[in-house]
Amino acid sequence: MIRTIPNPRVSVDDVKRFREVMRKCVTRDFTDEEKDKIESRKIEMKRVDQIVRRNNGGKNPILGY
Repeated sequence: MIRTIPNPRVSVDDVKRFREVMRKCVTRDFTDEEKDKIESRKIEMKRVDQIVRRNNGGKNPILGY
């Protein structure tokens, strides 16, 4: 989530956690459980996208096309 604070205070733990997540994303080094969660999120996002587009005449209401 994007914070509304322009220069938020970031702890050392926040930086470590961010770097670990980025490393996993770049190397695609996920556990089977994490892969399942990612796949289920992708499916859910696609389902919601289809519902939103169907409700808006086939267009993305944010982008307008």
